[in-house]
Amino acid sequence: MNFNLPFRDKILRFLGPTRMIALSFVLVILVGSVLLWLPIAQNPGMRASYLNSLFVATSATCVTGLMPFAVIDQYNLIGQTVLIFLMQIGGLGLMSLLALFLTLMRRKLNFSEKKMLQDSLNKNDADNIPNFLKSIFRYTFIFEGIGMGLLALRFIPEYGLAQGLYNSVFLSISAFCNAGLDNLTRSSLMAYTSDPLINFTVCGLIITGGLGFAVWFDLRRILPEKKKLSWKRLWTRLSLHSRLVLVVTGILLGSGTLIVLLVEYGNPNTLGWMNFPQKIMAAFFQSTTLRTAGFSTIDFALLKDASLFIMLFYMIIGGSPGGTAGGIKTTTFSMLFVLIISEIRDSGNMTLFKRTLPSSTFHRAFAITLTYACIMVIAIFLLTLTEPQIGFLPLAFEAFSAIATVGLSAGVTPLLSALGKIVIIMLMYIGRVGPITIVLSLMRMKQNRKTNNLVYPHGDVLIG
Repeated sequence: MNFNLPFRDKILRFLGPTRMIALSFVLVILVGSVLLWLPIAQNPGMRASYLNSLFVATSATCVTGLMPFAVIDQYNLIGQTVLIFLMQIGGLGLMSLLALFLTLMRRKLNFSEKKMLQDSLNKNDADNIPNFLKSIFRYTFIFEGIGMGLLALRFIPEYGLAQGLYNSVFLSISAFCNAGLDNLTRSSLMAYTSDPLINFTVCGLIITGGLGFAVWFDLRRILPEKKKLSWKRLWTRLSLHSRLVLVVTGILLGSGTLIVLLVEYGNPNTLGWMNFPQKIMAAFFQSTTLRTAGFSTIDFALLKDASLFIMLFYMIIGGSPGGTAGGIKTTTFSMLFVLIISEIRDSGNMTLFKRTLPSSTFHRAFAITLTYACIMVIAIFLLTLTEPQIGFLPLAFEAFSAIATVGLSAGVTPLLSALGKIVIIMLMYIGRVGPITIVLSLMRMKQNRKTNNLVYPHGDVLIG
């Protein structure tokens, strides 16, 4: 270590961007857990254990939404405000917030800090990081502000001016950050199942947060040209990443809505009692919340097993890179799909939208997916040992929901033992920082790999 460097450079070079990002989430979780554990943050007569406080802090910071109890029952105004900050910091990242503060203080970011932010923001380069950060926060507050205004139209008449505005802020931040927490009822948003304003506002916030900021910046770039160019031409002006994200997100939302509608259509405990427009709205909401949001307008404990099973795959796909959603990401799933199609067609080149994709992209996608699969096998195995009284499918649903930072539950979370909660805490943390650390580790290994000109003899392995 070079002791002539400034202290912040020494820390960054010693830990590296990957560890700094991971440790920043640990720091926020630990501070948040202590604050939530304090009696001043809890309702009179309520005293959560430190493990439950750690669970809640992890869920909020990792923008998941799994809870061992209802927010409204356990936490007062102070506790709920702590949750707001944890969700906002968790959604945008502590490193991004610190960098923005330094930028506003007119302190120039050094190269190491820019590299760390480039990694944490899923940015292709380190150019113009300060302006990129400002744009992220500007868009965040614009979307959250619009959401708060729309939600206030419903909550102010229901709760009064002060409480209605506060509830609107809480839910808007939670929805945009895909956190899945609410301070309204003990049953998520089930009281608003047939309310179009709440349903479509929350869905809009979930989708905007889950698309990723790169997509919004790309849309902002081309929309001024809409008067000069046709929609088809505008579409081709979008980057490959943006087009892929928009197409896959649309397919997942549409197919998810159709599957929930068909499977649960006659279930009297979920969609069966609704009229047809309400069925479509509820099905669309559940499909949207599978994008790692965690809200629900129906009781997931009463869903058919077929619905729970197919939802596992939608949850693990998650949202898109550079946004507030979790999962392996829509682009990772797309790369696996393209790889399979290329193998079936026996095509030498792997292409998408008439663009050839590098093999390293597929290697990363496969590595991320395989890592997630291995972690899930271990986690579900442990949960079946620690929670023998709970069925396999609800446990698997809980584990998938945790690692994909979704926050949906089939009624399992309050029933978990201490060891079960620890497993879920680890899954939520891995799900939030995992994709970043895996990709960065692979990139760093490639960069640090020494050139080796030694070529070994060819070998064959039978597959399938």
